[in-house]
Amino acid sequence: MSGGLSFTHVIMRDNSYDMVAFEEILEYGRISGVNLGDYDITQYAAAFGAKGIRINSIDEFENAFKQSLSDDGITIIDVPVDYTRNTELFAQLYEGVFE
Repeated sequence: MSGGLSFTHVIMRDNSYDMVAFEEILEYGRISGVNLGDYDITQYAAAFGAKGIRINSIDEFENAFKQSLSDDGITIIDVPVDYTRNTELFAQLYEGVFE
């Protein structure tokens, strides 16, 4: 399966394929990308002989990550993220950026 290789990969999944959408809006006034459906990374991982884990909370992430580090083979951890507030957060971190 893994040929003796063990590692953990974390995927931050927002169900889109684009650059950073809020930065595209700021720079170009539009988003250039594709919105995807809710695809199952755990099944995709399994198709290649890896272990896939979908988490839904920080507690689940902590447990999955710790477990993955002690498991042999490849583990993919699927972390759903919501970037809808990024523009607001960015503005708070970098005052005057939108002026």
